[in-house]
Amino acid sequence: MTRPALPTVAVALFWALSLTAGALVPGYTVAQDYVSSLAGRGSSVAVLGIAAIAVLGLAHLATAWVCRGGLAVPLALAGLAGLTIAAFRVGCPLDAAGCSFTPGNRIGDAQSAVHGYAVAAYEAALVVAMLLVAVSRRAADKMFALVSLVAAPVSVVLLLSTGGEANGLWQRAWLVVNTAWLIALAWRTVSVASNCR
Repeated sequence: MTRPALPTVAVALFWALSLTAGALVPGYTVAQDYVSSLAGRGSSVAVLGIAAIAVLGLAHLATAWVCRGGLAVPLALAGLAGLTIAAFRVGCPLDAAGCSFTPGNRIGDAQSAVHGYAVAAYEAALVVAMLLVAVSRRAADKMFALVSLVAAPVSVVLLLSTGGEANGLWQRAWLVVNTAWLIALAWRTVSVASNCR
């Protein structure tokens, strides 16, 4: 298996696990519910949810390994934040469906707070990585530098759009942008024969 294939397979596994887990929970909708609630304390599919989020963190660590340059640092930090998100799970005592939105289906404790801070840390690290690519590759790989420059603010806007109507769709759009950029980075790094700087 080539090095860029590792993050690609990990991202595909994340999507497969999260979509499968969501389909197994009565009342759970991708339009409204968080991916994190699938791994929540009280979720009937917590094992699948935890695995999905953990493998997404591993995808970022695998991309850091592909890059092996200065850009590997924020990618590795994003990966570690992802693993923290998987480990510090939100409390969903009434199962994953409606967690955070149904009265009584969210426990606001320290573990949930760490989870939220880890999401913020993940986003900050990934946006830094995107902006580093935009600057460092502006001469050698202009197209991907431009894609990265656009992806960074789009990622932030999509994340900030969660927490209301169509929350699940906003979050999944955010995850699509982030995971697509991650896979593209891994393959572009190999195709332009450059380390991530």
